[in-house]
Amino acid sequence: MTISNQASDNFVAEVDAQNFQAVVIEKSQQVPVILEFYAQGAAPSEALTAILSNLVQAYQGKIFWARVNVQTNPQIVQQLGVRGLPTIKIIREGQLLESLEGPQTEEQLRAHFDQLTMSPSDQIRAQIAHFVSLGDRESAMDMLREMMSQEPNNFSLHTELCDLMIQTQRIEEAETLLASLPNDAEGIEKARSRMYFVKFVQDLAPLNELARAAAEAPSDQDCLFKHACALVVDDQIEAALEVLLKMLGQDKTWQEDAARNTMIKVFELLGKGDPMASRYRRRMFTLLH
Repeated sequence: MTISNQASDNFVAEVDAQNFQAVVIEKSQQVPVILEFYAQGAAPSEALTAILSNLVQAYQGKIFWARVNVQTNPQIVQQLGVRGLPTIKIIREGQLLESLEGPQTEEQLRAHFDQLTMSPSDQIRAQIAHFVSLGDRESAMDMLREMMSQEPNNFSLHTELCDLMIQTQRIEEAETLLASLPNDAEGIEKARSRMYFVKFVQDLAPLNELARAAAEAPSDQDCLFKHACALVVDDQIEAALEVLLKMLGQDKTWQEDAARNTMIKVFELLGKGDPMASRYRRRMFTLLH
């Protein structure tokens, strides 16, 4: 198969016994090398080559694609223990990092390549996000504190820690931290929005009672508003946005545009570029205009 011209010559090379040291070992000291073993005319190989041709270009030099034709390089095949096709060997800093045997989807390869190309800081952030997804906020906060000791002027770490403190009901600590940060600190609006919702609902009835009250009085804006805020704190964000949209449909100006302003706080909580925020922002705009 002819490699797509999308894969720049700067990012791909054919490998043989003569250039293996330079193309694979030495190159892997700079960036991870994706070593593909293939056979001309073999359908599984051609399918993988097509995927790699598109992917490698997308990473713009963060990975390097080296290709070994198994029919003309039996020595390399034997030395690296290649047992079937298609096969990928990932080499970094001269060491075999991973072997991927058999067909691979673009999604699977992208996940591997994302891990390979992450900076140390990005890797730590990914681990923090993983802890949060598991509900282990304590471990996430420990990692954030460690990062803060290394990057004391990175205020986005402070605001992220503050947000987690609020989620774990450490309100006083979070307020102290928030007060110490500059107003333009990255992520500060998210923490402030979270603080607003948590403090608003702390003296309200439990969520199930608020839900029942809203169901029994569906036109009562006050009941709906309390229910929406409690849903936000319970991390039922989309349900909360639906309630706020209902409020807008009933009375756009209730309590000095409370529903609209609260939706904006929810958008801040979700963060820039969040697809749910974008979707509901459009729906809010349609209702208002």
